[in-house]
Amino acid sequence: MRKGCVCFCAALIPLLVFSQAALAQVDGRHFRNISVDKGLSQSTVFSIKQDSLGFIWMATQDGLNRYDSKGFKVYRPVDGEKNGLQSHYIRCLFVDHKGLMWIGGNKGVSRYNYASDDFANYKLPGSLGEWYISSITEDAAHSIWATTITGSVFKLTAGAAQFKPVNFDAIEHGIKKITYISAWNKNMLIGTDVGLFEFSGQGHRLKKLNLGVDKPAINDVNIDGSNLWVATEGNGLIKYESQNAKLTFFTHQSAQNSIADNNVRCIGKDEEGNFWLGTFKGLSVLNPNTSTLENYYHQISQPYTISQNSVRCFFKDRQNGIWLGTFYGGVNYYHKSDIKFNLLSQNTGRLSLNDEVISVIKEDVKGNFWIGTNDKGLNYWNRAANTISYFTSSESNANSLSSNNIKAIAFDDNQNLLVGMHNGGFNILNPATGNVKRYRHNEHDPNSIAGDLVYAILKDYKSRIWIGTRSGLDQFIPLNQTFEHIHLDRAGKRPASDDITYLFEDSKHRIWIGTTNGITLFYPDNLLFDNDLARQLHDEVISCITEDKKGRVWIGSREGLILYDGGRQSFVTYKDRKDFVKGTIYGLQPDNEGNLWVSTNRGLIRYNPDTKTTQAFDESDGLQNNQFNDYAFCKAKDGMLLFGGIKGLSYFYPSGIKQQQLPLKLTFTGLAVFNKNVTSGDDTKILDNHIDQSDELKFASAYKQFTIYFNTFNYISANRTRYLYKLDGLDKDWLSTEDLKITYNNLKAGSYNFLIKALGPNGETSAVRSMKIIISPPWYNATWFYLLLLALAGTGSYIAYRIISERIKALQQLKLERVDKERVRYINQVKMDFFTNVSHELRTPLTLILAPLEELIKKPSADKLITKRHEMMLINAKRLYNLVDQLFEFRKTEAGTRKLKVGKSDIVSFIHEIYESFKPLSEKNEVQYTYYSSEAKLAFYFDSDAMEKILFNLLSNAFKYTRAHHKINVELSTQNNYALITVTDTGVGIAADEIAKVFDRFYQVNNQEMNLGSGVGLAFTKSLVELHHGTIKAESEPGKGSRFTVAIPMDDAAYQHDVRTEATRYELSIVTDEEALSGNNEPDTDQLLTTEPDENDGQRSKLLLVDDNKEILDYLQDYFKESYDITTAFDGKMALDILEKEQFDLVVSDVMMPELDGLHFCKRLKQNINTSHIPVVLLTAKTEVSQQIKGLEMGADDYMTKPFSVDMLGAKIASLLKSRKRLKEYYSGNKEVVPQNLAFNTLDEEFLKEAIEIVEKYLSDSDFSVDKFSREIGMSRSNLYLKFKAITGESATDFIKRIRFNKAVELMQSKRYTIAQITYMCGFNSPSYFSTAFKQYYGCMPSEYFEKKSQ
Repeated sequence: MRKGCVCFCAALIPLLVFSQAALAQVDGRHFRNISVDKGLSQSTVFSIKQDSLGFIWMATQDGLNRYDSKGFKVYRPVDGEKNGLQSHYIRCLFVDHKGLMWIGGNKGVSRYNYASDDFANYKLPGSLGEWYISSITEDAAHSIWATTITGSVFKLTAGAAQFKPVNFDAIEHGIKKITYISAWNKNMLIGTDVGLFEFSGQGHRLKKLNLGVDKPAINDVNIDGSNLWVATEGNGLIKYESQNAKLTFFTHQSAQNSIADNNVRCIGKDEEGNFWLGTFKGLSVLNPNTSTLENYYHQISQPYTISQNSVRCFFKDRQNGIWLGTFYGGVNYYHKSDIKFNLLSQNTGRLSLNDEVISVIKEDVKGNFWIGTNDKGLNYWNRAANTISYFTSSESNANSLSSNNIKAIAFDDNQNLLVGMHNGGFNILNPATGNVKRYRHNEHDPNSIAGDLVYAILKDYKSRIWIGTRSGLDQFIPLNQTFEHIHLDRAGKRPASDDITYLFEDSKHRIWIGTTNGITLFYPDNLLFDNDLARQLHDEVISCITEDKKGRVWIGSREGLILYDGGRQSFVTYKDRKDFVKGTIYGLQPDNEGNLWVSTNRGLIRYNPDTKTTQAFDESDGLQNNQFNDYAFCKAKDGMLLFGGIKGLSYFYPSGIKQQQLPLKLTFTGLAVFNKNVTSGDDTKILDNHIDQSDELKFASAYKQFTIYFNTFNYISANRTRYLYKLDGLDKDWLSTEDLKITYNNLKAGSYNFLIKALGPNGETSAVRSMKIIISPPWYNATWFYLLLLALAGTGSYIAYRIISERIKALQQLKLERVDKERVRYINQVKMDFFTNVSHELRTPLTLILAPLEELIKKPSADKLITKRHEMMLINAKRLYNLVDQLFEFRKTEAGTRKLKVGKSDIVSFIHEIYESFKPLSEKNEVQYTYYSSEAKLAFYFDSDAMEKILFNLLSNAFKYTRAHHKINVELSTQNNYALITVTDTGVGIAADEIAKVFDRFYQVNNQEMNLGSGVGLAFTKSLVELHHGTIKAESEPGKGSRFTVAIPMDDAAYQHDVRTEATRYELSIVTDEEALSGNNEPDTDQLLTTEPDENDGQRSKLLLVDDNKEILDYLQDYFKESYDITTAFDGKMALDILEKEQFDLVVSDVMMPELDGLHFCKRLKQNINTSHIPVVLLTAKTEVSQQIKGLEMGADDYMTKPFSVDMLGAKIASLLKSRKRLKEYYSGNKEVVPQNLAFNTLDEEFLKEAIEIVEKYLSDSDFSVDKFSREIGMSRSNLYLKFKAITGESATDFIKRIRFNKAVELMQSKRYTIAQITYMCGFNSPSYFSTAFKQYYGCMPSEYFEKKSQ
């Protein structure tokens, strides 16, 4: 349905007026806006000038701006900065004959110093109210003249230091304001608020020029030879010909060909001789030869118009570019060679599209354009009428488009529009009537279109209509309105893909089919596909295809540009040619000049296949956006190109997108060190003049980072000017950049040559500029420093020789002493390792000594002598055990692995207990033995085990060397927050020269052992004292005895990093011989009771004993054979083999065994579902806690260290078996099955849970048997029976019955089912059988059971 016709008719007249203005703007001059969004400090620009380097300077109400084509540097007054800019309100700028920039502002005149980047300020006497410098100029004598807005004139004579006022007859003429001054005809021309005057400088008299208007207010004057073009406020433009005083007036008229406004603020002349008039209401360009005017206005919705109508200043730069300063719109830039891309979008005034995203463009025979959008249907651009009308989809109108998402457009022979849509099928639109015929896919109609995703439409040279859908290729037959599907050709071949993206007919009438899997060539006359090409590009998604005027076929894909080589019948891709465009290509369009225009995600690219050159254009050049769109490209019959994207449509004539080659001159503009600007005469001492006037830069070694700034000031193509640079001595090749600076870091000391040149967009290049760069070495790399080092090195060498020669002897002596110490340390280590290894080996024999002895002593014997011998053997065996244990503890202490475990206890009572344990020995040896404490009670943190060993070793040593009738005394006292424990004896004593060595390992005094026979007793004692953060010292005198004093800290802070334990009553682990003997005379009644085995349903429990020591096995078998059925194995592997054949109630295993050790044997046993329930007790000679923890982590139920008490082992075995039996008894008495309460490990718990789930799964199956149960759980029937028997004490059948009855009770309690329903739900055959079985299980009928539960 056609929309928008009414609005066009109603607004015909204003639209025509607007269209003419718009076309004048589009076809005339394009303006680029530079304002605060680009970095301008303020949008009101009063004056614009270009300095000698090339910078553009702009005067604003808020600072002075310097523009370099890519950014701004803003100068404002800074408090305390003497050479800073003095004015913030800048009104005028002037460049003198030396290229110096003069600035006029609200504080006076300033002059810019290029070399030092600062200002010389000249303060002028102001007046009340608004005051500023309004104009600055230079006369023939190079004096600088300045005028103020209040009517004053000042002059700075060449060589003078200050401006001086110039007096003239201003009052007589009524002059209040002066706005303009310039040199003219050897005099000065002054523009005021009452007219234009000529001033000779002599006689202080002004001569007024007759401009034909009474007291015209002058804004600006352009001196054109002998003619003056005068811009006035309110009187338009006046041309004054001085030779004949002829006047010509240009004023605003309501008719055509007049200036925009009579308030003319500025005037300037371009290179073509046109005068540009900046007025209050717009810009006027006057052609003086034809007296014609072109006016330009700001248009909000029209791009490239002037940014604001009030134009305040005009400037022409050295490239003949025009700069216009406006009052609120910043600066506008124009150059006749600037790029001219036109824009059509949603925001281009009345000539606007109805959608931003353009998806397809086609031209009809009338030269008008049909534009398909992404979401708003069709736009029809009538170029003759310069109007746009819209055709959109409406759900309520069947005569409208079927979709607003347009993908393809073509024309039939009647110029009807053929439209393809996304999810809209195929439409035919009659442009004259607006009627639409829709064609959609109908799965029940084989003659309907193949699919509703129509992305390509082509009318070939025979007017056949081909339609590419995402479901295949169709030919539309207009006569019968049907579609013929071309899925197979006459040879039975298919295209590369049915997912068609593009159709193109070349000059040979071949149809190229672009798909998502490459390309297929189609011969429509023969209906044949050529798939040889498809195989070459099978990975490419084709987006567009075109043919240039040389017959070359070009293909665009999502990866880049591809060329078809017809001679080789192959493709040249972006992978083969570096000059080919890479990346996503949306459109390809040849122009009439042999170029190929490529639309991409990065803008528009002009590629010349013959010269292999490219030129890129982007949004900054006026394009709609950098991103374009598929199918949105078109070439008009007149050569105009159109490309659509996500922000509208850009159109242009390729011939207009050209720039004449402009000369490029590269200028060095600045230098920075560590990002701080360098100026001449500053602290860096690098520059003496401006960098552009320097040939060499010398950097001190401290300046490791520096930046060189440069520019060509190519304002026409700033974004397309590249710079090639190279630093000889560092770079081998030329490098490229688009930035206006190059930074170097950490260059090595030396001399370099910096080379740089500019490369313009049309291939033009600048001359190569060079700069010598010298990097000075640091002071420590200078020649004088090396000479100084040489002298110091010689002196140092002599001194070193003297020192070394004196120390060699001392070092040699130290070396000998160190070797001796290393030898002693090595010997001690060997001894310690030997004793440690031997002690490990002694634990198993000790087990076979202690256990039988304890057993023999417990048995009553009539032979007292034999009993006495047994007791003596037991005492010495336990003494040997204590010695072995002490060696282990000493080794742990020496290695630093023993941790202090402290608890707060009473040290007084603790020492008293140890004291009491040695009383029997003192009575036996007739030694006077006493204990004294200065404190009644003394509690602090200490390690009970360490303190016991310390006191035991000291007392044992004292008793060993103290004869009968002598004294041994134990004393406890405090001093300086330390507990002092002193052991004194009157024994044999130690010589003074030997006393310091008594704490050494394996040390003997006079070849007599001083350390309990092991050689480590006192050494071990010292290690324990130091571990306890204390000290020990020995005092002795031969023949009088010895005194050992131990100092232990009582402060809690001393133990803050140690392990804290609960304070419990400590039982001594080291006992005297008498206590050891008495402890074995009376057996522990409770212990004997616990070792009695429990009968297991009348059967004896079965034990498996595993040890590689046959004596251990024989002894344990002999000991336990009366109570258990015993089986033995000599290693873990053998034990696993036995366990596969028979079941056991408990396993006792050694840890250290060949083949398979006890830890891994235990792990494999616990990981096997058939054996995981069997308790395991591990035996080992390794006493470390970490070893015990590792064993328990492997799944062991208990852990005993060698030598062990066989009675204790028996008690542990009986306890484990009894706990298993009690659990089974509890289970049999409790009807519920709770896996976590029955199982002793995770594997058994998971087994029970799985068993319960299986039974509940088959709960209602009365045929569910043990055989089916065993298959479901993955075990044999016998193993299943043994497993249940071991864990629960009942058979698998009983387990099934228990689960069923538990479920039955649960269902009965829910009161939702009858007994009959519950019977079958729980797998019973009949209610009668259920009642009978229930009574047998619970002892009552179901109804009775329910009544009991309800009470």
